[in-house]
Amino acid sequence: AMPTAMMPGMMPGMLPGMMAGMLPGQFGALGGPTPPPPPPPLGSPAGAAASQPTAGGASASSSASQVQGGAAAKVQDAEVRRLCDSLGIDPACAKRLDEEMAKRPDTKASDLAKLWELLEDVGSPTCLLDLKIDEMVSGDFVGKILEDREVEAIALNFSLTDEAKDKLNEVVSRRATKKGQDLVRMESILGYADKPSSLALTLAERLLEGKLNNLPDLGEAEDVIRKFSLSQAAKRQLVQVVVERVEDSSKILGQLEAYFEDVAPPGRQASDAVMELADRLMSGGDVPEEPLDRKRSRSRSRRSRSRSRGDRRSGRGDRERDRD
Repeated sequence: AMPTAMMPGMMPGMLPGMMAGMLPGQFGALGGPTPPPPPPPLGSPAGAAASQPTAGGASASSSASQVQGGAAAKVQDAEVRRLCDSLGIDPACAKRLDEEMAKRPDTKASDLAKLWELLEDVGSPTCLLDLKIDEMVSGDFVGKILEDREVEAIALNFSLTDEAKDKLNEVVSRRATKKGQDLVRMESILGYADKPSSLALTLAERLLEGKLNNLPDLGEAEDVIRKFSLSQAAKRQLVQVVVERVEDSSKILGQLEAYFEDVAPPGRQASDAVMELADRLMSGGDVPEEPLDRKRSRSRSRRSRSRSRGDRRSGRGDRERDRD
């Protein structure tokens, strides 16, 4: 092989591309193709440290990534895991949030939406999250009110006010597991209301305050409406009675059926009876055992007979005084 021509200023032993004054071992520091150092022998202390498994069975080089993965694996809820991974929440706090969310299925979506708002731009999200979990435990945490498309459809259908629509959205946000039942029954009830916004507000507030566990199912009431061909006004009154007497509405409807069957002919008189009894029933009274007009008629008859007997007794008294 031909010897490589040396550039002016090069020293013997220098490779092509080396600058004057450089030692052979410095060539790689300026970007040259210095080969990587060989791995340490397996028997050496350095080699043993690199391959030594940790307590969990992983090598030291992968232990840091497995700590993070192990913490995420303990969180069961996917939405909770996504929030905690995105914000770098401490594993112990993430687990605590996961356990608390499992106890709050009705408000989970609302709670997590609020937590995203609170934690996204915080320097120490774990500390703040710990405080918010404490509020959940004490009952002081309030989640975000979410807008619901089905509520929007009901609001458009019944021309609800913004206030009524907002209350229905709050009901859905606070009672997520009962959303289907609540909205189906609310829509059915509002179909009979002459003031749907006012009624929607009243019912939503009762649900949120715990005064009403569930909205009434109008199935039995609608059977009565069809059976006795009630007028539009009587339908509204009957539904109002059911709304006010949720706990014993089945009993009231059964009493009304028996009462209507004693009123002939069905139709107009049954509707009149509903209108006459509505206030009594909504204030907690029961259905009378017989029609009120019949009771009044019997009462008038008894009073009339009583007056007749009084007149006869008065006549006998006069005749006796005449004899004397």
